[in-house]
Amino acid sequence: MSAPAVRPLDDTLGAMLIGVIVSAVLYGVSLVQTFYYYVAYPKDLWYLKALVASTVVFDTIHLMLISHSIYYYLVSNYFKPETLQFMIWSLLLEALFTGLTGAFVQIFYTARVWRLSKRNIPLTGAILLIVVANAGCGTAWVVLSLQFGTFEKLLRISSLTLSINALSTAVDVLIAATLCIMLNKARTGFKKSDTIINRLILFVVNTGILTSCCAVASLVSLLASPDTLIYACFYFCIGRLYTNSLLATLNARKSLTGTIDDVSHMLVSLPPSLTPSGSMGAIEGQRGGGKNAIGSISIRVDTTKESVREDRVIGIDHYSRSDEDSQHKTRAL
Repeated sequence: MSAPAVRPLDDTLGAMLIGVIVSAVLYGVSLVQTFYYYVAYPKDLWYLKALVASTVVFDTIHLMLISHSIYYYLVSNYFKPETLQFMIWSLLLEALFTGLTGAFVQIFYTARVWRLSKRNIPLTGAILLIVVANAGCGTAWVVLSLQFGTFEKLLRISSLTLSINALSTAVDVLIAATLCIMLNKARTGFKKSDTIINRLILFVVNTGILTSCCAVASLVSLLASPDTLIYACFYFCIGRLYTNSLLATLNARKSLTGTIDDVSHMLVSLPPSLTPSGSMGAIEGQRGGGKNAIGSISIRVDTTKESVREDRVIGIDHYSRSDEDSQHKTRAL
């Protein structure tokens, strides 16, 4: 008697295995970036350090869950075709941690939009609403899927699965487009500031396009082949891409604004509200001071104008506990 035919696993467990391998590589990259972050930015505020730690913990749990899933199907139940129709709990629970990582990072970028848009409530509220809706759909998907026993029954909520990927793609594109538009409008005419803005726009596009493309690929895979697990190859990597995007953004601050000892970095903590007073100080100095006084004050004002604009762009004033020291250094100048 011949053995029963076994369906090839390339588009199911094969796709999952590729996703686990790529996800593990990205996890290693995120660990290196995390180590660099804590070494290079020891004075960052506690909530930024907690955000980085949370995303890394979620990534660790997520990698453990998907590794358990692939081990269960390919090792523990090797050559047991009947097992492939049933879902293991770890394969479903991993979506929760992917959603949490994505939501935390998207909220971080939404806060940037809030500062750059001068607290534009409708714009920020619309982005935040999509983020919350995406997180809610992801949580609902996990709760519902845990009640199903087979992959066939999981197809009943395919519309919810598509909604999650569509919302994730939409919010990534919206955040990247909004930041680029506002950065472009923030040009001052100062060569240094405009150069930094150009680099920031390129950086925003590069970091946002990875998560967007991965979400789009997952969405297209679901639409084109809903009966396979090809989408898992991309979906397993989304959370890791969000973490690396966050870490790359935080770690790039020094290269975008110059070294810590640079005068422009010392002035970067000045809030925009001080610009008029700084200009008045220059006028008063020109009226009552000598040539040396005029020279030092005018240089300070020009640099302040440029640095204040950089502060609006990058938002470093909220990142470091050394801001008060920077302001003291500014007064001393």
